[in-house]
Amino acid sequence: MDSRPLQPPSPSLSSAQLPAWALPRGREPTEPDAAFAAGIALKSLDDLVKAEPCWAGCWRARQALKCAAVAVRLMGRTEDEHALRDALLLTAAGDDPGPAGKVFLAYKRLVSGVGAWIGT
Repeated sequence: MDSRPLQPPSPSLSSAQLPAWALPRGREPTEPDAAFAAGIALKSLDDLVKAEPCWAGCWRARQALKCAAVAVRLMGRTEDEHALRDALLLTAAGDDPGPAGKVFLAYKRLVSGVGAWIGT
């Protein structure tokens, strides 16, 4: 199996810190300061995801598992991440993975085509 060629990280993606102008100066951060910092963090995350780093597929798969675990818990079921993963990996082709396994499968299908959705 061929690997994708490694590309050097772009300078804007290498630093994970907030810019100096976004940090509060010499005072306790207020609620608007926290909201502003959260907006900057979301924008940074959005830029990172749109850059399609080589680990994006693994990250999306992990997020699908976490989201499915929360959705299953909200449904009132007791399956955790390990049980969800087992529901798909240990089920024979064509067999029913159960309600929780179907939720995880739906999330996996959702993230598999996300590259076309992010506007790259």
